[in-house]
Amino acid sequence: MKILSILFISAILLFATKLTKSGDYVIDDTHKLMWQDSMDNVKIRVIHDEAIEYCDKLSANGFSDWRLPSTTEYAYIIDKSRIKKQIMINKAFKYVMRDDYWASDRTWIRNFGRYAYYIFIKSGSIYYQNRTYEKFVRCVRDMK
Repeated sequence: MKILSILFISAILLFATKLTKSGDYVIDDTHKLMWQDSMDNVKIRVIHDEAIEYCDKLSANGFSDWRLPSTTEYAYIIDKSRIKKQIMINKAFKYVMRDDYWASDRTWIRNFGRYAYYIFIKSGSIYYQNRTYEKFVRCVRDMK
């Protein structure tokens, strides 16, 4: 039983996402992503279309190829091992609200794309809502 536990913990550590804070961004070495982490992430609340546009037009840290992250990408930075009273985003992030952040994914079931997914940072859960509601924005870019 001890050996099985050690193997399980080793597997978790082996495949764990490594995040490093550097200036106004966080680097995800495992998935080769650069995450925006600036004051904008706690100040800007917009509807879904404006969130997409904000990321598309963002020029930060010498890069202009930012985009709105998918729900899958958000899962890389959620840390469910954190205490429930805290926020479930990895502690490498400095600028975080205990609130909703838009994801790029839309849901097309019975609503013709009028709803989009978002991540509730406090719990790390994914929900969807009408795209006309305002939520916070956090952009990401590929590091290829």
